[in-house]
Amino acid sequence: MDVRQVSYFLAVAEHGGFSRAASALDVAQPTLSQSVRALERELGTELFHRVPHGLVLSYAGRAFVGPARQMLRGITAAREAVGSHARATPALDLVAVPVLAAYPGASLVGSFRRENPHIVVHIDEPETDDGLHILVRDGHSELGLTHLPLPHLGLHVVELGVQELWLAFPPGTDVGPGDAVPLARLHGADVLGVPRGNWQRDDVERALRDQGVRTRLVVEVAHPEALAPLVLGGAGAAFLVRETAHSAASLGAVVRPVDPPLRQAYGLVHRPGPLSPAARAFVAHARARCRAGR
Repeated sequence: MDVRQVSYFLAVAEHGGFSRAASALDVAQPTLSQSVRALERELGTELFHRVPHGLVLSYAGRAFVGPARQMLRGITAAREAVGSHARATPALDLVAVPVLAAYPGASLVGSFRRENPHIVVHIDEPETDDGLHILVRDGHSELGLTHLPLPHLGLHVVELGVQELWLAFPPGTDVGPGDAVPLARLHGADVLGVPRGNWQRDDVERALRDQGVRTRLVVEVAHPEALAPLVLGGAGAAFLVRETAHSAASLGAVVRPVDPPLRQAYGLVHRPGPLSPAARAFVAHARARCRAGR
């Protein structure tokens, strides 16, 4: 097994096929295919299933993604240590829960890339918010952007800030006097939401239970980013991240903070031990940006 074989395997996995990966790497497709087949022979198992419309990762292939990424990160760090890192293209592997990927993730990655245009960023999304910690622990991603506190998985935590949820109502809704909306006022109300296992749903339901409030979920969507358009379309009220709520307000939604406030800390997590140069730079950048924004 060599570095080229591992990097070719990851390229095929990330691009979903040999032709797209070959184009991205600027190598001949037969060369790429032969290298991956040689890697499969060395490992003694198929990493991809060849299907009529392309490739899908096999069970072994999915299991190999994390160790392969760790291997390349380790090699990049080793090259840096001996002064030859300029020959490698640095990469940052980041997994983020969707609501944090939108804010502050998008602005953090954008400003980081402006300062570090030579670093390639790979962003993954966990199937559930809780699944993020497993992806980081098992090495699929070097850094995770997640809500805190964490389960006890032995990960190192870098606190960055606090995210707050506001209520957004369809345009023209009369929410009554005052600034903040008491949660008690929502008793019996129709609301929009996301599936259980998502921080946004779990935190809201916990707060409502504490207040003895029951609501009726009338629309459930898989992704939090779909909530604001549904509110604007008149489907009902929803809890949105404050920054998303402000954007919805500019389009006509009626938005208010809630009483008591719904706030959750967030930060970056990674495995114990030294980080790759790209991850180390991103952690420092995120700390500085979030500290400046407070």
